[in-house]
Amino acid sequence: MLTAGCTDSPTGPVETEYRYFPLETGRFVEYAVQEASYAVGKTPVLSSYFLKEVCGSETVGAGGQLQYQIQRYRRTTAQQNWTADSAGFAYLLPDRAVKVENNLPLVKMVFPLYEGLNWNGNHYNTLPPQTYEARFIKTPFTINALSFPESLHIIQQNDSSLVTLVRFTERYAPAVGLIYKENTALNYCQTPNCLGKGIIESGTQKVLRIVAYGKE
Repeated sequence: MLTAGCTDSPTGPVETEYRYFPLETGRFVEYAVQEASYAVGKTPVLSSYFLKEVCGSETVGAGGQLQYQIQRYRRTTAQQNWTADSAGFAYLLPDRAVKVENNLPLVKMVFPLYEGLNWNGNHYNTLPPQTYEARFIKTPFTINALSFPESLHIIQQNDSSLVTLVRFTERYAPAVGLIYKENTALNYCQTPNCLGKGIIESGTQKVLRIVAYGKE
């Protein structure tokens, strides 16, 4: 049974529909991706590329649920043709949205959604429990010349200290889906002369930003 923690009562809008997690054959979203890898004593390794996710055909999952194949394509520049990268699937149940990424099922949302709602994103996998939290953003969010009047911010992990930064967040727009994603896990320099200055010593960072969306 999936359990969700919450405040005593909803303090903001309640979302009973699935508009932040649309699934329909032919829907696609393209992202610009930036990655950085840091290691002690080495030059940071930086890379950038484009990723495209396409919602494919419907299938029936092992549990009898209707699910959609998610095909991922990649290219280095906007002028290149897309090449197949990986595949997964996603599905909606009355009370949750699940997406399988790298063979790992994650509970992306639970319904009804409201401000401050939290749940275990790792409910369907063997990783330790991880609390996700929903935050509604009612101010416009502009990214790569695309503007979204409202969005849903899912905080998966957000821990910072003088020596580390761990931030895993996703942002969704109605009728679009994922528009921004950040996976950051950094270790800062801890010697007396650099402690607290935010000097990166090791770790990784990956950021996805939407550049286009539509239906094929």
